[in-house]
Amino acid sequence: MKNLIEYMGIEPERFQTSWISGSEANKFQQTMENLVADITKLGPNRKLRDMR
Repeated sequence: MKNLIEYMGIEPERFQTSWISGSEANKFQQTMENLVADITKLGPNRKLRDMR
């Protein structure tokens, strides 16, 4: 999947997977906070930025 995402011009770091049960609210919250922090560090997508 990461190869496909990279081929589409999206940094592979923007794609993350995690198995979370419906009963793991705390894990879901922490995973989403980490995802937002990681994406924020990356900044705007290079492909979209270069299209302007």
